Amino acid sequence: MQIELRVMDLLISRLCHDLISPAGAIVNGIELVEEFGEDGMAGEDMTAEAMSLVGRSARQLSAKLSLFRVAFGSAGERDNFPVDECRRLLDGYLQEGKVRLDWTLDRLPPEPGGARLLLLLAIIAAESLPRGGLLRIEGSPVGDPVAFRAVAQGEGAKLEAVTEGALEAGKANSGAPAELDARMAPAYLAGMLAARRGNRVHIVREAGAITLSV
Repeated sequence: MQIELRVMDLLISRLCHDLISPAGAIVNGIELVEEFGEDGMAGEDMTAEAMSLVGRSARQLSAKLSLFRVAFGSAGERDNFPVDECRRLLDGYLQEGKVRLDWTLDRLPPEPGGARLLLLLAIIAAESLPRGGLLRIEGSPVGDPVAFRAVAQGEGAKLEAVTEGALEAGKANSGAPAELDARMAPAYLAGMLAARRGNRVHIVREAGAITLSV
């Protein structure tokens, strides 16, 4: 799969954007602890609060790095990628946010790249819930052509037209649209992966819900 240099740049920008906040919080927490130590005025409560910030931010950073490693990189290209590992990665990614995860998927298609496509669509679905809500990851009965679904349910659920356009452009492999930015780059990559696998990504909009199915 050939990816335009511009798309790679945008994915790297997206990666850095999502990691800078928890990384910065870790630095701030450590600086607070150091400042308390130098002044000799740190109470147990203040130190504990600073260390709690460091620990929480470190977990966020690790969770995001772990998920992006699979969704954006070759780690997700393995045959028969463990479905439980996908769940663990997504659960960690969402743990500090407003979106809750409901996972009932018990298998992934055995072909390479299924884990990447699932996680990318899950990221897109979660971001369609600006006020929070429920992200359901589910499969279908044996024989159903749908391999898996990412269903975003919540107040104000909305898939931006530019995100859908990026997904469609990736499926058509027609080149990255001029308006593509770092926020929409995962949708473009998801479209490319789906096209390469011979899959189709269907989008269904309902009141308070967005469904992305493969």
